[in-house]
Amino acid sequence: MTDQIKIPCLFMRGGTSRGPYFLKSDLPQNVDKRDKTLLAVMGSPDIRQIDGLGGADPVKSKVAIVSKSEEENIDVNYYFAQVKIDEPIIDTKPSCGNMLVGVGPFAIERGLVKAEDGQTKVIIRDKNTGMKIEEIVQTPGKEVSYDGDFKIDGVPTPGTPVELRFMDTIGAKTKKLFPTGNLIDEVNGIKCTLADAAMPVVFCRAKDFGLSGNEDHLELNKNQKLIDDLNKVRIEMGRRIGFGDVSKSVIPKIAIISKSDKGSIKSRYFMPWSCHNGYAITGSICLAAASKSKGTICSEYYEDYSNNGNFEIEHPTGISKIKVEVDYNEKNEIKNLICSTTRHARLIMSGDVYIKKSLVE
Repeated sequence: MTDQIKIPCLFMRGGTSRGPYFLKSDLPQNVDKRDKTLLAVMGSPDIRQIDGLGGADPVKSKVAIVSKSEEENIDVNYYFAQVKIDEPIIDTKPSCGNMLVGVGPFAIERGLVKAEDGQTKVIIRDKNTGMKIEEIVQTPGKEVSYDGDFKIDGVPTPGTPVELRFMDTIGAKTKKLFPTGNLIDEVNGIKCTLADAAMPVVFCRAKDFGLSGNEDHLELNKNQKLIDDLNKVRIEMGRRIGFGDVSKSVIPKIAIISKSDKGSIKSRYFMPWSCHNGYAITGSICLAAASKSKGTICSEYYEDYSNNGNFEIEHPTGISKIKVEVDYNEKNEIKNLICSTTRHARLIMSGDVYIKKSLVE
């Protein structure tokens, strides 16, 4: 009898993240056993993740779990798991828009969705947040295309574009765009805005932490005092919106903002214990919602309150772009926000991952 367990998976890059993609049916249905399995798959807890598929970086310690949906007009369900690197923690409260990019291709590769000749639409329900997403995957000859000429900042080589359209974004986790009831809150003398659109994020001014806003992610990750100070704000804001103790959870996320030189706004997005080298798609949607709401911290650096247009975030490795469709009510408050973006994904490996049986029993 073998002392290892074999689990089928596809290892994929989605946007600026990467990790294994599993069929839900190939993982244990018991949550505790499933989480032990995912920790073993990624090699956590270990700062190097040397004994698993993890990349010792939050954007490379992620898992996508996909299943056929029984919901009408929804093709597949997507369930995201953030695997903590140095602690035995699986966080399924947040979602990940970058890993989402690979869900459409995965669903086609695994036969959950039948490929059309040319392009294939995949309708996805994000089970972490409840969002509905339309994803357009290029499938010439009824096969997923990966080797295109579309470029995104944060990935060194181009790929075939995947179009995503996010709906039901407002109040993804709390049912409110501003769950504290305030446009601006204050924690330890720091003013901030907590918004919930696709992902709850706390936004603070870079200058309030003695920063210019131009610092890159490597420089910020060396500033442990900054990360600790940001985390104090994040933990308190999580408590205020009823999330309890979020010291071990990745939500709410936190970001610092400043005036952009060449985009709509400049920002640095934290995972939350390290700075993202780019920008999460879900975080981009939340930043757009907070920026297009007058009276927030973000609106101090942004002035375009039109209903449609592009929203560009200047981040450490370039610019992230999303298209926004905003529906305001009679009080000029956002009641609906639909965001579209284009990314690319790539299938890196198809096969089985092996884990020690003793780690999950």
